[in-house]
Amino acid sequence: MKKDVLLYTGGEDLAEIINGGGYYVDKTAYLKDLLITDAIKNSLFIRPRRFGKTLNLDLIRQFCRLNYQNPGDKSYQQKLFVDNGRNLAVAGDDYKEFREKIMGEFPVISISFRTVEGTCFQQAVSQLIYKVGLLYNEFDFLTKSSKQTSSSIQSYKENLSFCDTQKNKLNDSQNLNSAISILVTAIPEIASMLYKEYGRKVIVIIDEYDVPLQKAMIAEEPYYNKMLNIIRTLSGNIFKKDNEPWLYKGIVSGCLRIAHQSVFTDANNFTTFGMNDEPYTGFFGFTEEETEKLLADCGLSEKESEVKKWYDGYRFGDKHIYCPWSIISYCYAATQKDIYAPQPFWVNTSGNDLITMFTDNSMEAHNAENIDKLQKLLDGETIDISLKEFTTYPDLRNRVSFDVFMTMMLHTGYVTFAEGSDITGKVTVRIPNQEVLACFNEKREYLYGEDNPYWYNQALKLVDLLMVNNTDDAQMLISTMLKEFLSIRNTG
Repeated sequence: MKKDVLLYTGGEDLAEIINGGGYYVDKTAYLKDLLITDAIKNSLFIRPRRFGKTLNLDLIRQFCRLNYQNPGDKSYQQKLFVDNGRNLAVAGDDYKEFREKIMGEFPVISISFRTVEGTCFQQAVSQLIYKVGLLYNEFDFLTKSSKQTSSSIQSYKENLSFCDTQKNKLNDSQNLNSAISILVTAIPEIASMLYKEYGRKVIVIIDEYDVPLQKAMIAEEPYYNKMLNIIRTLSGNIFKKDNEPWLYKGIVSGCLRIAHQSVFTDANNFTTFGMNDEPYTGFFGFTEEETEKLLADCGLSEKESEVKKWYDGYRFGDKHIYCPWSIISYCYAATQKDIYAPQPFWVNTSGNDLITMFTDNSMEAHNAENIDKLQKLLDGETIDISLKEFTTYPDLRNRVSFDVFMTMMLHTGYVTFAEGSDITGKVTVRIPNQEVLACFNEKREYLYGEDNPYWYNQALKLVDLLMVNNTDDAQMLISTMLKEFLSIRNTG
């Protein structure tokens, strides 16, 4: 029987979900390891999009954030995490010492790069300046403190004014240079002032660190190197060892490991947690047990096998993980709209720019052997690949190997590790579920359909050859197209 459960589709504000009576899958048990372990100074979490990264980072922010007006007051966290009647893991007695040490004890600087993009470099920098301007406004109370030096306050006010008034005037080269200078120093400047104000180390959170780099690469006039320089300098200024007096923890999220090596070269003590790295394999996404409970709570237990077929299949370490966006969206549609037929929710939340770039620009996408491998995936089979990490974004505009492409697909959730596969080196992958299979079929139709400029241009060339009766070249072109287009197993 359908039950009345309040579901926040796309909910990314923990307080809104908890205080609003929304359904919440408890991930608070992971806070202790993440925030206490001295050996891990800075953490980078790599997960596909829509797997709960932003909500979990907000969990960290809300749990740790100091009451800036009354530093001894933890009533906000006490109400949100302990006295809410939900029996969250972190509210248990065995977490009491942890709560006393960490809960509500730290200044927190949190920023998301998710929407940072532009058709040109200036537009993207304008978006970053807007984001940094929000931080300056959030901590504006520091300019009224007697603990800060007059020079720090003056610099702060000037930067805040620039962000508010000049962010859309970056066609001027002087303004653009000033903007870049502010971007790479803003967070360390604010953090050092917070440390001086409260005598407490700061937690810095950056969500979707790789989005500006991805968008810079797919722009009509790519500006990747310029954006890379900003993100690299910014990360180095925040996470380098010299900042240890004021930095308690740095926590960063992204979808791809692809830019990691070039971005964090100047940062220290970064630990990367991919999909198979313990102890956080269940931190993002819903486990089987969490999904079964959600379905039961929604009165949808009878739909479990169908939901598993459509949305299960991701292997993170030894766990089977469901995409939370898809599960929440399905339960919402079923309980609120009486729509019980599964739909491709996750695959419709992005333009899949990197994959399209590969298929548009790389001849590897049209290689007969690779087409056969893709056909095997579409037939529900597995294929073997060699994991190829740390490819740079510009490589995607050139001829990249099939293994690099499939590694990228693994990171972004389009394929997953097969049962029994190793998780390093030579691995075996498969399409995780029916939802992603539908996306593959759509991409296949595009890749070899009339809307793909590669095949369209090949067809026009063939027509031209036939019109002038150039049969030899026409035959050669036809043979080439057949080799690229047809899998050897399409005997029909």
